[in-house]
Amino acid sequence: MADGGDPRRWRALWIIVAAQLLVVLDASVVNIALPSAQSALEMSDSSRQWVVTAYSLTFGGFLLLGGRVGDLKGRKKLFIAGLIGFAVASAVGGFAVNEAMLLLARAAQGVSAAFLAPAALALLTTLFTSDAERAKAFGIFGAAVGTGGVVGMIFGGVLTEYLSWRWCLWFNVPVVLLLIGPAMRGLTESKGAASSRLDVPGTLTATLGVGSLIYGISEAVEVGWLGTSTLVFCGAGLLILALFVVIEHRSAEPMMPLRIVLNRVRGGGYLVVVLIASGLYAYYLFLTYFLQLVKDYSALMTGLAFVPIGVGILFGSIATGKALAGVNARTVMIGGLLLGAAGCALTGTIQPDTGFWTVLFPSQLLIGLGIGAALTTVMRLTLDGVAPEESGVASALTNATREIGGAIGISALNVVAISVAGGSTGNAAITDGYAAAFLGGAGLLLLAALIVVVMGRSRPAAATA
Repeated sequence: MADGGDPRRWRALWIIVAAQLLVVLDASVVNIALPSAQSALEMSDSSRQWVVTAYSLTFGGFLLLGGRVGDLKGRKKLFIAGLIGFAVASAVGGFAVNEAMLLLARAAQGVSAAFLAPAALALLTTLFTSDAERAKAFGIFGAAVGTGGVVGMIFGGVLTEYLSWRWCLWFNVPVVLLLIGPAMRGLTESKGAASSRLDVPGTLTATLGVGSLIYGISEAVEVGWLGTSTLVFCGAGLLILALFVVIEHRSAEPMMPLRIVLNRVRGGGYLVVVLIASGLYAYYLFLTYFLQLVKDYSALMTGLAFVPIGVGILFGSIATGKALAGVNARTVMIGGLLLGAAGCALTGTIQPDTGFWTVLFPSQLLIGLGIGAALTTVMRLTLDGVAPEESGVASALTNATREIGGAIGISALNVVAISVAGGSTGNAAITDGYAAAFLGGAGLLLLAALIVVVMGRSRPAAATA
């Protein structure tokens, strides 16, 4: 352990990791519980998707604002406020008596997560200044980010099967209560420049632009990429984000300094995050469909079936975090992305009678190990060299690109699956659709590897500017 750092940094790391796990976990924990919640609250099929979308929409839309407020007002303050807001929203959602109450609670969870997540990542970046220690810390943090979705599905299956869908929300409350005290005592306040000005035009355009884009992409699942609502909201989102870039270019104190993304290596890293999230989120969704609709797995068995990919991500992330010092980041990312693509391609060979141990188990291990290595490395790369006063907004951008990527992957590969299935509901046809989506995910990871090859030579992953 290096000398000279905050003596409480390792204890603080586990507080940060636990909070980040909650944020990622809650994006997926309700997926398996949705049928039960829909039945209890008499929700229509068209409104059911909003239980998931309300969270991702507000989370993605408010991330840049959350990151910038943390830089200006204090990341510890925002971290604790985000935890409290998350617990309150979760309690309200668990007591929901109708559809509107549940959707509002999920939206409030997303806003709270948008303030919590960038503060957590920024605190980690400022706590660990030693190259070797920072690499290990990012390995542990990357494991939490990568396995959160899997843990959510397993946890959701257990809670739904043995308790109630409401516990998929309520369980957040005791976890937050356990974290609040240690967070107040164990975290050191961190903030950026002394300026207290908030770029209001930049804040509004970033929030509206990202939110509109995510909503438009999510609409593509329901009405297709050429649907009116898809085109209107995606188009509006892109126009507003273009206006955001103009505003930031002219602003004396921009919400997001453009130099953060114009750096060739860092900008390429953000694109890689988008593509990894696109492939991984879609993989979780379509494998869930395959297991429940074709293989007739229960909610609990479906959650447990994702254990191999979770184990793979855990080992891939931690092993990479320990080995990163002195290893070229591009080498690690390319190897991990190729491994993940191979796992997706293997899953793309599924048939209705495919066995779990013969195909799904080894393919999930390959994906987990590869994505764990690649995601940990690219998250580190997008924050290396960022000025301390801008680490919050840079962290928020990492989270935002992951949310946008997940929405793009699910929508785009859903079109692929539906097209290949050809409208048939037979097991053979829909399995062919899922297989095509998995192959599409392999293609996205190969594209990410190509971007890493051409985005420029990087320093060793553990080096900081």
